[in-house]
Amino acid sequence: MTAPRPEIGNPETAGTSPVLASGGPDGPVLWASEGGGRFSFDVIWQVIAFILLVVLLVKAGKKPVFALLAKRKEEIRNSLDLATKKESEAKRILVDWEKKLEWMAQEIAELQQTIKREGEAERQRIIDRAKEEGERIQKQIQVIAEQEVKKARASLKKEMVDLSVELAENLLKEAIQPQDQERLVKEYIGKMKEIR
Repeated sequence: MTAPRPEIGNPETAGTSPVLASGGPDGPVLWASEGGGRFSFDVIWQVIAFILLVVLLVKAGKKPVFALLAKRKEEIRNSLDLATKKESEAKRILVDWEKKLEWMAQEIAELQQTIKREGEAERQRIIDRAKEEGERIQKQIQVIAEQEVKKARASLKKEMVDLSVELAENLLKEAIQPQDQERLVKEYIGKMKEIR
């Protein structure tokens, strides 16, 4: 006959704990009291129940845990892929900006050279225009000077003629007598009649 199995929380079996015992004349004892020193299979049942519980938890929780781990792994992989893409994009943008900066530096250098060339060309145009203007003014001055010289010559000639006429008149007045004047007037009138 076997002893009743102690239940947890049962006041009748309180104070008893399962103990492994070799058995008695009646055969092995499954449950023994604390003082009896006999083995109890309750420990084995607890171990079996724990192992079954772990196996059930592993079997029942294996799919959700693996799904959760797989999902997390996929999220991490996606995050890494996204980070790699963003890094690649950032590198590409950096390379683009470096190219743009290099292009802009080259454009600025070319623009500076163009401005310098245009400045030199403008300076040369100004110098050429100034030379042309100087030559034009010089020609105008020369023409004006020549005209003034012609005027001065004409004025001198007129003055010389006037002086010559005046001198001739004076000489004639002194040299011609009243009879000569009368004769000259008659000759002049005669020539005028012939001309008519």
